[in-house]
Formats: sequence, structure tokens, C-alpha cells
Amino acid sequence: MRILLVSVLFAACSNAADPAVDAHVGPSDSLHAIDAAIDSPAGAPVRTLALDEVAASETPDWFEIVNATLAPVQLAEFVYVDASGDFARAKAFPAMMLGPGARYVQNVDDATSGFKLASDEELWIYRASDHALSDGVDWAAGDSPAGMSFARSPDIFGPFVTGAQSKNAPNP
Repeated sequence: MRILLVSVLFAACSNAADPAVDAHVGPSDSLHAIDAAIDSPAGAPVRTLALDEVAASETPDWFEIVNATLAPVQLAEFVYVDASGDFARAKAFPAMMLGPGARYVQNVDDATSGFKLASDEELWIYRASDHALSDGVDWAAGDSPAGMSFARSPDIFGPFVTGAQSKNAPNP
């Protein structure tokens, strides 16, 4: 059963970046595939919260996450950090519920997070209880220029691309 589930998940994830396939896959199908990922093999991202967009050249910098499951998620159960595995500097999200498919935008500046996002940076989301990786991205200089963002297209499963900001809305 687990092999079948992983095979279905792999197929769902690998097809999501193909626009021809996306035309036949609805948002709830994507969320079902992410829910299946929560029961994934050790070391695989849990993908409860998907990092969906990063604006690293703004004042303040910000990023957007999406609840990629079919159930509400308590944000305070997750942390974010700008260096992979640096839990000493990790910051908790606020104590609030994020509904299925809902978005949340987190501002990032010295006062809020103790760090800013840079033009050549990384950002990681972990479950606080066991440090399981939920999602993350490492971007190069120029990927998130002023007035633009580095975002998944399509949302949740797609690869990161540079484009127009779509804060609190689906990515173009």
C-alpha cells in the first residue's frame, strides 16, 4: 500500500509542473496529493506548509506560505529560518489557524525575525516539534529583484520562477 501511495504521489508531483497535465488536475487533487506526502518516507519533506512566494528586495521583505493540506493547520507549530537547519535562529509563526488552501504572508525584517532576506538567500519551513522539513527554497542573486518575487508557478507544486508579485493571491 505504501509503495502504491508513494507512486501516486510521485506521479502527482512530477505532473504538476506540466501545464498540459495541470489543466486536468483541480486544486483539491493537488491538496490530496500533499496530504499523502505527510505519510512519506523518513527524510522527505512533510509539505504541510508550502513556501509559495518570496519577495526579498522589499521593505519589509516578505514570503507567502500556503496550507497544502485538507485540514486546518496551527501555524505556531512551524518555524522559519534563513539558514538550513539553523534551529537556534528559527522564528515561530504566530498562533493562528490556517485553513486548507489558505495563504499567510510573513514579513521578514530585523525587528520581526532577527534577519532580513538577501538577494542570494535561502528560506526554510520546519515543523517545530521534530524539525521535519515542510518546504524551502534557496535562490540566487537576481531571482527576487525589487518589485518582483520568486514564486512557484503553479502554486504549491510548481518550480520557482521570477515574476510579478501576487501577494495573498494565486501566482500567475
